[in-house]
Amino acid sequence: MPRIAKLDRLLALLRERIFVPSAVFASLHYRPAANVERGVVPHEDRSGWTRVDRDLIWGEPDGYYWFGGQVTVPEALAGKRLFGRVHAQFGSVMGRSDPQLLVRLDGRIAQGGDGNHREFKLTDGAEAGQVFDVLIEAGTIEDRRQLGFGVELVVHDRLAEIVYYDLKVPLDVARLLKADDARRARLLRHIDEALDLIDFRPGDAQRFAASLEAARTRADAIYAEADADAMPEIVATGHTHIDVAWLWRVRETRQKMARSMANALALMDEYEDYRFMYNQGVLLHYLDKDYPELFERLSGQVKAGRFEIEGALWLEPDVVIASGESLVRHIVKGSRYHQDKFGVKPRIVWLPDTFGYTAALPQLMAQSGLDIFITHKMSWNDTNRMPHEIFFWQGLDGTQVPTYFLTTQRYEYDGINTTYCPDLVPSHVMGTWKRFSQQGLHDELFLVYGHGDGGGGPTRGMLENVRRMERGIPGCPKIRHEKMAPYFERLVERMRREPEAFPRWVGELYLEYHRGTLTSVAKNKQNNRRAEQTLHVLELLGVLAQQQGVDYPHAELEQLWEVVLLNQFHDILPGTSIGPVYDDSDREYAGFFAQAAALQQRLAGALAQEGGYLVLNAASHNRSGLVQLPADIEGVAAPAQTVTFADGGRARVVPVTDVAGLGAVELVVTGVAASLPQESLLVSSVLLENAALRARFNEKGQLISLFDKRNGREAIMAGKAGNAFVAHQDIPIDFDAWDIDDYFEDRSWQVDNLVSAEVVETGPYRAAIRFEWIYENSRIVQVVSLEADAGQIEFDTFVDWQERQTLLKVGFPLDIRTDTSRAETQFGHLSRPTHANTSWERARFETSMHRWVDLSEAGFGVAALNDCKYGYDAKGSTLRLTLIKSPVFPWPEADRGEHRFRYALLVHDGDLQTVHNAASAFNLPLQLLAGAAADAPDLVPVATLDTDQIAIETVKAARSGWGTVLRLWETQGRAGTATLTLPQAGRISEADLHEMETSVLSEDASSVTLQFRPFQIRTLVID
Repeated sequence: MPRIAKLDRLLALLRERIFVPSAVFASLHYRPAANVERGVVPHEDRSGWTRVDRDLIWGEPDGYYWFGGQVTVPEALAGKRLFGRVHAQFGSVMGRSDPQLLVRLDGRIAQGGDGNHREFKLTDGAEAGQVFDVLIEAGTIEDRRQLGFGVELVVHDRLAEIVYYDLKVPLDVARLLKADDARRARLLRHIDEALDLIDFRPGDAQRFAASLEAARTRADAIYAEADADAMPEIVATGHTHIDVAWLWRVRETRQKMARSMANALALMDEYEDYRFMYNQGVLLHYLDKDYPELFERLSGQVKAGRFEIEGALWLEPDVVIASGESLVRHIVKGSRYHQDKFGVKPRIVWLPDTFGYTAALPQLMAQSGLDIFITHKMSWNDTNRMPHEIFFWQGLDGTQVPTYFLTTQRYEYDGINTTYCPDLVPSHVMGTWKRFSQQGLHDELFLVYGHGDGGGGPTRGMLENVRRMERGIPGCPKIRHEKMAPYFERLVERMRREPEAFPRWVGELYLEYHRGTLTSVAKNKQNNRRAEQTLHVLELLGVLAQQQGVDYPHAELEQLWEVVLLNQFHDILPGTSIGPVYDDSDREYAGFFAQAAALQQRLAGALAQEGGYLVLNAASHNRSGLVQLPADIEGVAAPAQTVTFADGGRARVVPVTDVAGLGAVELVVTGVAASLPQESLLVSSVLLENAALRARFNEKGQLISLFDKRNGREAIMAGKAGNAFVAHQDIPIDFDAWDIDDYFEDRSWQVDNLVSAEVVETGPYRAAIRFEWIYENSRIVQVVSLEADAGQIEFDTFVDWQERQTLLKVGFPLDIRTDTSRAETQFGHLSRPTHANTSWERARFETSMHRWVDLSEAGFGVAALNDCKYGYDAKGSTLRLTLIKSPVFPWPEADRGEHRFRYALLVHDGDLQTVHNAASAFNLPLQLLAGAAADAPDLVPVATLDTDQIAIETVKAARSGWGTVLRLWETQGRAGTATLTLPQAGRISEADLHEMETSVLSEDASSVTLQFRPFQIRTLVID
């Protein structure tokens, strides 16, 4: 018989003696209960509940069931260390357990329960006749039925447990060592001899215990071995990664949080050396609201130094799609929560599971006092392995921050993927060192361990493993069980002391995987963009209204921001959750927009006299444009034109000129209808033309020419067609909603079945053609418009999409010589090659944008603007926007139904300032505000700049209640100077992103001149 097989068999026998069944079961009754009954059920009379028997069938998707009853200790178990063991049909699907439990013992929350945590402690010394009252809430997620449910008394043999792990952990090391490794032979000999000392014969407990003591003494020789090699050390911290939503709703996550934290606290009661870290403020906030008794116990362990609070963000958001200001708020809200609730100042950005990382993060971290960025996700690249795990990451503006990639994987695995929720067996510890590519640079690594997503976090088995590897086992790196922060403090200190020793990565951390997350569930991305812009406007209005004596609505704006931040979680915003998550999100956004509309009306009312109207420019540059009128306004100074939208709607618009940035002008209402000016536009079913552009369309409704009359230059490649829709078969290998694989173009179909083309507007302010196409079971309608004197053509789009696993793109083959695209990201833009010379470039066949993407050569360029899209590709001089994905997993109905979105094609002279301003105006259209004030207020812009190179991203009241915060940034990627002028003199100071003052620019001034580095962010506080 092979030696290892023998040892495994004997250890399996010993494992069975750790928790010994007693055949004594609690007498249970149960009832299903709605989520809202959770506060009532623990206190109610159970006499009406249904008795549980072996034939009980229960469980349904998103269901909750309560099992309650009592168990009495028989005489035979007196003096024993007793646990309860849950008997249920636990299933494990994609890393989570079902059902998941919260166990109350004699009215107190004892711990969570799941397939990894089936036993819960009752007593160290049972008394005959002792009665335990057990109440268990079981949540079921999957669409499968459970048969039966029970709680059995089991006797815990602590000595058997100790000896088991004393021998099992070294055996797991030995099996991974090479056959000719002398350490392997010595380990196997020690384990074999120790196991031979155990007397497994039944019937004599004292004899068994004595043999265990002998085996334990023999096992000590293992840990006395001096390892011939100098082994590295790995710091280990307990953790559980909990997705705020994914294959379950947020309301279920709140229960997962309670169960997982109850597990952590229960283990701390038994293991004095246990250290556990948690990061997401939003789930700690939910725990405080839902389970205050658990939160109080957790807070006590924080004070005791055993439960670690780290990670600066409110939750783990998507950081590619969310706006720059949203990322600021995630940092500020998360950090403030941890400081206010626990007295902890976070120093770490912990984002293990997010799908790529914006190059804006290093600057945001530096301006927030954050020391290091940690992830593991870049190991999921499908093409290239990242060259380093410990390095400096350089962002858009040149800021460099220490960065750490977790390297944990199984030792036997030869791929590059790593994990952030291992079960901490020796294979994971040895694999952590094996996977580390910089072994000559650093010999202390870090890992977290514990089951995630409802798996309940670390187990007692993991903690036993930790203790053995802390003692040291030949051939295995030694573990030090401690909190996360001290490890990274040491690492950061070394990196700052020896910066030349560590490599540097410049630019975005592009994940070569999950490219479909830029597009899946388009409605959620549209809600996100619209909500972000709405908050920008509301905060500006709040400051303008504050100048008129209205209280700034801090609390209301905080509530609105909480909706947006929650829905930016990295499985909600990317479109990778189940349908019910988006039902919840839709309701939350509907409430958001209703509340925002009411707040806007109230704030705007203070800015104009009752019966009067103002036109607000929420962008920071001066501009002119069309503004929509409400139906009840007649006789404005400028005559109105009716415009048509792709979804069939109509509106009247008038032109407004020279509206100051962050300011407003009065819309004069005379009550007398004015005549329309002479038309300066040409339009037919195949032509749109103004003084600047001439656009021609073919018989399929495609754009075959876009001629720049100002420069005598054609933008569309000869013989090609732009605004050409293509449907691609989109059946990725692995994850449907997440992925677009590189073969998506193998099966593609032109969407060119044009069923109608008609002129719907002739001017004088705008001309437009309505096109309609049919594709399979879907319909696409566009109103393509051109405003008088505009340098861009706009595509208002309505789609009734009924396809599955079909990716819809729209392409523009441009007559531009370039090998680089430039795309907006948070607080800047990125340049990316449009060729595929290397594997790194080939892997970037789908990339991210925010409001614009551009192809330019010297003196000429074309930019695509959008109001809610985030994915694009650029090959050579062909630019394509990704519009709809329609995956079938995890939500079979994703993206089916109605879509409304806009994009535009801007022709320019190569100046990206034009692009930035146009994209800002496209996303922040001029707004008409109705007044309600008794007198006409004296309204002036909050601030003005003498250059458009610098943008004011945010205007808000300071969190302290004193002063106004202006967040500015350089938009062109070049150094610049700007003079900021204020409506009145005041104290001007610079602050970090937490609004903590860093310097005073002037004690009393109405203007200040500012220097900016490329893409630099500066936050000012005006008192």
